[in-house]
Amino acid sequence: MLSAIRSLKAYQRLAADLSAGMLLPGLALLRSARLPILAALRQDLSCPILLLTDRADRALTLLDELSFWAPDAPRQYFPEPNPLFYEQAAWGSLTRRDRLQALTLLASYHLPGWPKPEKPPVIVAPVRAVMTRTLPRREFLKAARLLKLNQQIAPDSLLRAWVGLGYQPADTVVEPGQFSHRGGILDVWAPSEPNPVRIEFFGDEVDTIRAFNPATQRTVRPLDELLVTPAREVLPGKAAGVKLPEGVEEVDEFYLPLVHPAHASILDYMPQKSLVLVDDLDAMQAIAAEIEEQAVRLREESIAEGTLPADFPVPYLSWSELFDSLSGHTWLELGRSTAGETHDLAEAFAPGPRYGGRLKAFIDTLEQNARAGSRQVVVSRQVSRMKELWAEREGITEAGKPGGEIR
Repeated sequence: MLSAIRSLKAYQRLAADLSAGMLLPGLALLRSARLPILAALRQDLSCPILLLTDRADRALTLLDELSFWAPDAPRQYFPEPNPLFYEQAAWGSLTRRDRLQALTLLASYHLPGWPKPEKPPVIVAPVRAVMTRTLPRREFLKAARLLKLNQQIAPDSLLRAWVGLGYQPADTVVEPGQFSHRGGILDVWAPSEPNPVRIEFFGDEVDTIRAFNPATQRTVRPLDELLVTPAREVLPGKAAGVKLPEGVEEVDEFYLPLVHPAHASILDYMPQKSLVLVDDLDAMQAIAAEIEEQAVRLREESIAEGTLPADFPVPYLSWSELFDSLSGHTWLELGRSTAGETHDLAEAFAPGPRYGGRLKAFIDTLEQNARAGSRQVVVSRQVSRMKELWAEREGITEAGKPGGEIR
Protein backbone atom coordinates (compact mmCIF):
# COMPACT_ATOMS: atom_id res chain seq x y z
CA MET A 1 0.00 0.00 0.00
CA LEU A 2 2.86 2.40 0.76
CA SER A 3 4.22 1.94 -2.75
CA ALA A 4 0.82 2.95 -4.14
CA ILE A 5 0.83 6.09 -1.96
CA ARG A 6 4.38 6.97 -2.96
CA SER A 7 3.45 6.73 -6.63
CA LEU A 8 0.85 9.52 -6.25
CA LYS A 9 1.94 12.84 -7.79
CA ALA A 10 0.34 14.75 -4.89
CA TYR A 11 2.38 12.73 -2.39
CA GLN A 12 5.61 13.25 -4.35
CA ARG A 13 5.06 17.01 -4.35
CA LEU A 14 4.37 16.91 -0.61
CA ALA A 15 7.59 14.98 0.11
CA ALA A 16 9.61 17.40 -2.04
CA ASP A 17 8.11 20.46 -0.30
CA LEU A 18 8.80 19.04 3.16
CA SER A 19 12.34 18.10 2.16
CA ALA A 20 12.84 21.75 1.19
CA GLY A 21 11.57 22.84 4.63
CA MET A 22 8.44 24.56 3.31
CA LEU A 23 5.60 25.54 5.65
CA LEU A 24 2.46 23.89 4.30
CA PRO A 25 -1.25 24.06 5.15
CA GLY A 26 -2.97 21.11 6.80
CA LEU A 27 -3.60 18.06 4.65
CA ALA A 28 -7.16 17.41 5.92
CA LEU A 29 -6.54 13.67 5.74
CA LEU A 30 -8.95 11.04 6.98
CA ARG A 31 -7.72 9.57 10.25
CA SER A 32 -7.18 6.18 8.62
CA ALA A 33 -4.86 7.75 6.01
CA ARG A 34 -2.55 9.57 8.43
CA LEU A 35 -0.24 6.77 9.55
CA PRO A 36 0.29 5.41 6.01
CA ILE A 37 1.34 8.92 4.95
CA LEU A 38 3.65 9.16 7.97
CA ALA A 39 5.22 5.80 7.14
CA ALA A 40 5.77 6.81 3.52
CA LEU A 41 7.33 10.15 4.53
CA ARG A 42 9.65 8.41 6.96
CA GLN A 43 10.94 6.19 4.14
CA ASP A 44 11.46 9.05 1.72
CA LEU A 45 12.74 11.77 4.07
CA SER A 46 14.74 9.36 6.26
CA CYS A 47 14.59 11.60 9.32
CA PRO A 48 13.27 11.43 12.89
CA ILE A 49 9.54 12.14 13.18
CA LEU A 50 7.68 13.47 16.20
CA LEU A 51 3.93 12.83 16.02
CA LEU A 52 1.87 15.07 18.31
CA THR A 53 -1.73 14.41 19.29
CA ASP A 54 -4.24 15.59 21.86
CA ARG A 55 -4.67 12.79 24.42
CA ALA A 56 -2.64 9.91 25.83
CA ASP A 57 -5.15 7.25 24.71
CA ARG A 58 -5.00 8.54 21.12
CA ALA A 59 -1.18 8.58 21.28
CA LEU A 60 -1.06 4.95 22.48
CA THR A 61 -3.46 3.88 19.71
CA LEU A 62 -1.26 5.55 17.10
CA LEU A 63 1.84 3.94 18.59
CA ASP A 64 0.20 0.51 18.40
CA GLU A 65 -0.93 0.98 14.79
CA LEU A 66 2.54 2.16 13.79
CA SER A 67 3.79 -1.38 14.40
CA PHE A 68 1.93 -2.31 11.22
CA TRP A 69 2.68 0.71 9.04
CA ALA A 70 6.33 1.14 10.05
CA PRO A 71 7.41 -2.22 11.51
CA ASP A 72 11.12 -1.50 11.01
CA ALA A 73 11.04 1.92 12.69
CA PRO A 74 12.24 2.45 16.25
CA ARG A 75 8.98 3.53 17.90
CA GLN A 76 8.98 5.40 21.18
CA TYR A 77 6.20 6.76 23.37
CA PHE A 78 6.88 10.08 25.13
CA PRO A 79 4.36 9.99 28.00
CA GLU A 80 2.86 12.72 30.12
CA PRO A 81 3.78 12.63 33.83
CA ASN A 82 1.38 10.97 36.25
CA PRO A 83 0.85 13.99 38.56
CA LEU A 84 -0.99 17.12 37.47
CA PHE A 85 0.95 20.36 37.15
CA TYR A 86 1.63 21.73 40.67
CA GLU A 87 0.69 18.40 42.24
CA GLN A 88 3.51 17.32 44.55
CA ALA A 89 3.66 13.62 43.72
CA ALA A 90 6.32 11.33 42.30
CA TRP A 91 6.58 10.48 38.63
CA GLY A 92 6.24 6.78 37.85
CA SER A 93 9.43 4.88 37.01
CA LEU A 94 8.01 3.78 33.65
CA THR A 95 7.15 7.38 32.77
CA ARG A 96 10.69 8.48 33.61
CA ARG A 97 12.23 5.68 31.56
CA ASP A 98 10.07 6.20 28.47
CA ARG A 99 10.60 9.96 28.45
CA LEU A 100 14.36 9.63 28.89
CA GLN A 101 14.58 6.99 26.17
CA ALA A 102 12.90 9.39 23.74
CA LEU A 103 15.15 12.28 24.77
CA THR A 104 18.26 10.11 24.45
CA LEU A 105 17.24 8.94 20.97
CA LEU A 106 17.03 12.54 19.83
CA ALA A 107 20.05 13.72 21.84
CA SER A 108 22.22 11.14 20.04
CA TYR A 109 21.90 13.29 16.90
CA HIS A 110 23.66 16.11 18.77
CA LEU A 111 26.35 14.12 20.62
CA PRO A 112 29.69 14.33 18.78
CA GLY A 113 31.37 10.97 18.33
CA TRP A 114 28.28 8.98 19.28
CA PRO A 115 26.63 6.86 16.55
CA LYS A 116 23.25 8.02 15.33
CA PRO A 117 20.34 5.54 15.25
CA GLU A 118 20.64 3.21 12.24
CA LYS A 119 16.99 3.86 11.42
CA PRO A 120 15.23 7.17 12.13
CA PRO A 121 12.82 6.86 15.05
CA VAL A 122 9.15 7.82 15.28
CA ILE A 123 8.19 9.34 18.64
CA VAL A 124 4.52 9.74 19.59
CA ALA A 125 3.47 12.22 22.28
CA PRO A 126 0.26 13.71 23.69
CA VAL A 127 0.19 17.47 24.10
CA ARG A 128 0.54 17.45 27.92
CA ALA A 129 3.76 15.46 27.61
CA VAL A 130 5.19 18.12 25.29
CA MET A 131 3.95 20.97 27.49
CA THR A 132 5.80 19.50 30.49
CA ARG A 133 9.14 21.23 30.91
CA THR A 134 12.17 18.99 30.69
CA LEU A 135 15.92 19.10 31.17
CA PRO A 136 17.36 21.62 28.67
CA ARG A 137 19.16 19.92 25.80
CA ARG A 138 22.47 21.63 26.48
CA GLU A 139 22.48 20.41 30.08
CA PHE A 140 21.52 16.89 28.96
CA LEU A 141 24.43 16.79 26.51
CA LYS A 142 26.90 18.21 29.05
CA ALA A 143 25.81 15.62 31.62
CA ALA A 144 26.10 12.58 29.31
CA ARG A 145 29.36 10.67 29.78
CA LEU A 146 30.98 8.20 27.38
CA LEU A 147 32.99 5.37 28.97
CA LYS A 148 35.43 3.36 26.85
CA LEU A 149 37.59 0.30 27.33
CA ASN A 150 41.08 1.10 28.72
CA GLN A 151 39.94 4.55 29.81
CA GLN A 152 41.63 5.92 32.93
CA ILE A 153 39.06 7.10 35.48
CA ALA A 154 38.62 6.63 39.22
CA PRO A 155 35.56 4.50 40.09
CA ASP A 156 34.71 6.82 43.00
CA SER A 157 34.47 9.80 40.66
CA LEU A 158 31.98 7.88 38.51
CA LEU A 159 29.83 7.10 41.54
CA ARG A 160 29.70 10.77 42.54
CA ALA A 161 28.86 11.79 38.96
CA TRP A 162 26.05 9.21 38.73
CA VAL A 163 24.44 10.46 41.94
CA GLY A 164 24.49 13.94 40.44
CA LEU A 165 22.73 12.58 37.34
CA GLY A 166 19.89 11.16 39.41
CA TYR A 167 21.00 7.51 39.70
CA GLN A 168 20.06 5.71 42.91
CA PRO A 169 22.45 3.37 44.78
CA ALA A 170 21.22 -0.21 45.25
CA ASP A 171 22.56 -3.53 46.48
CA THR A 172 21.56 -5.11 43.17
CA VAL A 173 20.61 -3.26 39.99
CA VAL A 174 17.10 -4.33 39.03
CA GLU A 175 15.68 -1.34 37.14
CA PRO A 176 16.85 1.62 35.05
CA GLY A 177 18.28 4.53 37.02
CA GLN A 178 20.14 2.39 39.59
CA PHE A 179 23.82 1.59 40.22
CA SER A 180 25.74 -0.69 42.58
CA HIS A 181 29.35 -0.91 43.71
CA ARG A 182 31.30 -4.00 44.75
CA GLY A 183 35.05 -3.58 44.94
CA GLY A 184 36.37 -2.95 41.42
CA ILE A 185 32.99 -3.68 39.82
CA LEU A 186 30.34 -1.09 39.04
CA ASP A 187 26.89 -1.97 37.72
CA VAL A 188 24.76 0.76 36.19
CA TRP A 189 21.50 0.80 34.22
CA ALA A 190 21.13 3.84 32.00
CA PRO A 191 17.46 4.47 31.09
CA SER A 192 18.32 4.38 27.39
CA GLU A 193 19.86 0.89 27.63
CA PRO A 194 17.82 -2.33 27.31
CA ASN A 195 20.03 -4.04 29.92
CA PRO A 196 22.19 -3.01 32.87
CA VAL A 197 25.93 -2.86 32.25
CA ARG A 198 28.80 -4.17 34.38
CA ILE A 199 32.08 -2.25 34.35
CA GLU A 200 35.14 -4.00 35.78
CA PHE A 201 38.22 -1.99 36.69
CA PHE A 202 41.90 -2.84 36.96
CA GLY A 203 42.94 -0.09 39.32
CA ASP A 204 41.63 3.07 37.66
CA GLU A 205 41.50 1.54 34.18
CA VAL A 206 38.27 0.30 32.59
CA ASP A 207 39.07 -3.37 31.98
CA THR A 208 35.77 -4.77 30.65
CA ILE A 209 32.31 -3.45 29.83
CA ARG A 210 29.47 -5.89 29.31
CA ALA A 211 25.69 -5.82 29.26
CA PHE A 212 24.08 -8.46 31.47
CA ASN A 213 20.70 -9.98 32.23
CA PRO A 214 19.52 -8.61 35.60
CA ALA A 215 17.62 -11.81 36.41
CA THR A 216 20.38 -14.32 35.66
CA GLN A 217 23.43 -11.99 35.96
CA ARG A 218 24.75 -13.60 32.79
CA THR A 219 26.50 -11.60 30.09
CA VAL A 220 24.31 -10.57 27.18
CA ARG A 221 27.06 -9.02 25.06
CA PRO A 222 30.46 -7.35 25.52
CA LEU A 223 30.71 -3.61 24.81
CA ASP A 224 33.52 -1.33 23.71
CA GLU A 225 31.87 1.77 25.15
CA LEU A 226 28.87 2.93 27.15
CA LEU A 227 26.99 6.22 27.11
CA VAL A 228 25.70 7.06 30.59
CA THR A 229 22.91 9.60 30.26
CA PRO A 230 20.89 11.40 32.96
CA ALA A 231 18.59 9.14 34.96
CA ARG A 232 16.15 11.96 35.74
CA GLU A 233 14.92 15.04 33.92
CA VAL A 234 16.01 17.05 36.94
CA LEU A 235 19.68 16.77 37.90
CA PRO A 236 20.27 16.59 41.69
CA GLY A 237 23.86 17.68 41.05
CA LYS A 238 22.58 21.05 39.78
CA ALA A 239 20.40 21.64 42.85
CA ALA A 240 23.26 22.44 45.24
CA GLY A 241 23.37 26.12 44.32
CA VAL A 242 19.60 26.53 44.01
CA LYS A 243 17.41 27.98 46.75
CA LEU A 244 14.76 25.34 47.37
CA PRO A 245 11.72 25.63 49.66
CA GLU A 246 12.51 25.02 53.32
CA GLY A 247 12.40 21.36 54.35
CA VAL A 248 13.01 19.91 50.86
CA GLU A 249 15.40 16.97 51.24
CA GLU A 250 15.07 15.14 47.94
CA VAL A 251 14.95 16.91 44.59
CA ASP A 252 12.50 15.34 42.17
CA GLU A 253 10.81 16.46 38.94
CA PHE A 254 8.43 18.77 40.82
CA TYR A 255 11.39 21.12 41.39
CA LEU A 256 12.65 20.95 37.80
CA PRO A 257 11.66 24.57 36.95
CA LEU A 258 13.65 25.78 39.99
CA VAL A 259 16.76 23.71 39.22
CA HIS A 260 16.63 24.31 35.45
CA PRO A 261 15.15 27.79 34.85
CA ALA A 262 15.41 27.65 31.04
CA HIS A 263 12.15 26.58 29.40
CA ALA A 264 12.68 23.40 27.37
CA SER A 265 10.57 20.68 25.76
CA ILE A 266 11.17 17.64 23.61
CA LEU A 267 10.91 19.94 20.57
CA ASP A 268 14.29 21.42 21.55
CA TYR A 269 15.85 17.97 21.14
CA MET A 270 14.70 17.52 17.54
CA PRO A 271 17.66 17.58 15.13
CA GLN A 272 17.76 20.10 12.30
CA LYS A 273 16.75 17.50 9.74
CA SER A 274 13.54 16.19 11.32
CA LEU A 275 9.78 16.43 10.91
CA VAL A 276 7.01 17.23 13.37
CA LEU A 277 3.58 15.94 12.39
CA VAL A 278 0.47 17.21 14.17
CA ASP A 279 -2.59 14.96 14.32
CA ASP A 280 -5.26 17.69 14.79
CA LEU A 281 -4.11 21.17 15.77
CA ASP A 282 -7.51 22.39 17.00
CA ALA A 283 -7.96 19.34 19.23
CA MET A 284 -4.48 19.83 20.69
CA GLN A 285 -5.13 23.50 21.38
CA ALA A 286 -8.44 22.71 23.09
CA ILE A 287 -6.83 20.13 25.39
CA ALA A 288 -3.92 22.49 26.11
CA ALA A 289 -6.40 25.19 27.15
CA GLU A 290 -8.14 22.75 29.54
CA ILE A 291 -4.78 21.74 31.01
CA GLU A 292 -3.74 25.37 31.56
CA GLU A 293 -7.07 26.26 33.22
CA GLN A 294 -6.75 23.27 35.54
CA ALA A 295 -3.14 24.19 36.35
CA VAL A 296 -4.01 27.80 37.17
CA ARG A 297 -6.76 26.68 39.57
CA LEU A 298 -4.46 24.19 41.30
CA ARG A 299 -1.71 26.80 41.59
CA GLU A 300 -4.06 29.32 43.22
CA GLU A 301 -5.37 26.69 45.64
CA SER A 302 -1.85 25.56 46.57
CA ILE A 303 -0.64 29.12 47.18
CA ALA A 304 -3.72 29.81 49.33
CA GLU A 305 -3.05 26.64 51.36
CA GLY A 306 0.60 27.60 51.83
CA THR A 307 1.92 24.47 50.10
CA LEU A 308 3.37 26.39 47.12
CA PRO A 309 5.46 29.59 47.17
CA ALA A 310 3.77 32.47 45.34
CA ASP A 311 6.87 32.95 43.15
CA PHE A 312 7.15 29.28 42.12
CA PRO A 313 7.96 29.14 38.37
CA VAL A 314 5.48 27.71 35.87
CA PRO A 315 6.32 24.01 35.27
CA TYR A 316 4.93 23.86 31.75
CA LEU A 317 5.00 25.61 28.39
CA SER A 318 1.85 27.49 27.53
CA TRP A 319 0.11 26.76 24.24
CA SER A 320 1.47 29.99 22.72
CA GLU A 321 5.03 29.05 23.75
CA LEU A 322 4.57 25.56 22.35
CA PHE A 323 3.18 26.85 19.07
CA ASP A 324 6.05 29.34 18.77
CA SER A 325 8.49 26.48 19.32
CA LEU A 326 6.88 24.59 16.44
CA SER A 327 7.81 27.41 14.06
CA GLY A 328 11.48 26.51 14.48
CA HIS A 329 10.89 23.11 12.88
CA THR A 330 9.57 21.64 9.68
CA TRP A 331 6.04 20.73 10.71
CA LEU A 332 2.78 19.73 9.09
CA GLU A 333 -0.76 19.12 10.31
CA LEU A 334 -2.28 15.87 9.09
CA GLY A 335 -5.81 17.06 9.97
CA ARG A 336 -7.78 20.04 8.71
CA SER A 337 -7.43 22.80 11.34
CA THR A 338 -4.92 24.77 9.24
CA ALA A 339 -6.16 23.54 5.87
CA GLY A 340 -7.37 26.00 3.27
CA GLU A 341 -8.63 24.24 0.20
CA THR A 342 -8.63 20.45 0.25
CA HIS A 343 -5.14 19.15 -0.45
CA ASP A 344 -4.73 17.03 -3.59
CA LEU A 345 -3.43 14.20 -1.44
CA ALA A 346 -6.59 14.16 0.71
CA GLU A 347 -8.66 13.70 -2.45
CA ALA A 348 -6.92 10.36 -3.03
CA PHE A 349 -8.68 8.95 0.05
CA ALA A 350 -12.40 8.48 0.64
CA PRO A 351 -14.34 6.76 3.44
CA GLY A 352 -15.70 3.35 2.52
CA PRO A 353 -18.96 1.69 3.60
CA ARG A 354 -19.23 0.51 7.20
CA TYR A 355 -19.85 -3.19 7.77
CA GLY A 356 -20.13 -3.27 11.57
CA GLY A 357 -18.36 -6.63 11.92
CA ARG A 358 -20.30 -8.29 9.08
CA LEU A 359 -17.33 -10.01 7.46
CA LYS A 360 -19.39 -11.99 4.97
CA ALA A 361 -20.88 -8.80 3.54
CA PHE A 362 -17.38 -7.35 3.33
CA ILE A 363 -16.07 -10.42 1.50
CA ASP A 364 -19.02 -10.17 -0.91
CA THR A 365 -17.90 -6.63 -1.76
CA LEU A 366 -14.31 -7.78 -2.25
CA GLU A 367 -15.51 -10.50 -4.59
CA GLN A 368 -17.56 -8.06 -6.66
CA ASN A 369 -14.62 -5.68 -6.95
CA ALA A 370 -12.21 -8.52 -7.77
CA ARG A 371 -14.42 -9.75 -10.60
CA ALA A 372 -14.48 -6.18 -11.93
CA GLY A 373 -10.66 -6.17 -11.97
CA SER A 374 -10.21 -3.62 -9.15
CA ARG A 375 -6.98 -3.58 -7.18
CA GLN A 376 -7.71 -4.04 -3.46
CA VAL A 377 -5.57 -3.86 -0.33
CA VAL A 378 -7.08 -5.00 2.98
CA VAL A 379 -5.68 -3.78 6.31
CA SER A 380 -7.35 -5.41 9.32
CA ARG A 381 -6.81 -7.07 12.68
CA GLN A 382 -9.06 -9.90 11.47
CA VAL A 383 -6.95 -10.97 8.49
CA SER A 384 -6.86 -14.65 9.54
CA ARG A 385 -10.63 -14.93 9.57
CA MET A 386 -10.96 -13.05 6.29
CA LYS A 387 -8.42 -15.36 4.68
CA GLU A 388 -10.61 -18.30 5.64
CA LEU A 389 -13.70 -16.69 4.14
CA TRP A 390 -11.79 -15.63 1.04
CA ALA A 391 -10.45 -19.14 0.53
CA GLU A 392 -14.05 -20.37 0.26
CA ARG A 393 -14.51 -18.21 -2.86
CA GLU A 394 -12.60 -20.46 -5.22
CA GLY A 395 -11.05 -18.87 -8.26
CA ILE A 396 -11.43 -15.26 -7.09
CA THR A 397 -8.44 -12.94 -6.72
CA GLU A 398 -7.83 -9.25 -6.32
CA ALA A 399 -7.55 -9.03 -10.11
CA GLY A 400 -10.28 -11.54 -10.92
CA LYS A 401 -7.83 -14.37 -11.68
CA PRO A 402 -7.41 -17.77 -9.95
CA GLY A 403 -5.07 -18.23 -7.03
CA GLY A 404 -5.51 -14.96 -5.09
CA GLU A 405 -5.22 -14.40 -1.38
CA ILE A 406 -5.67 -11.76 1.29
CA ARG A 407 -2.49 -10.72 3.10
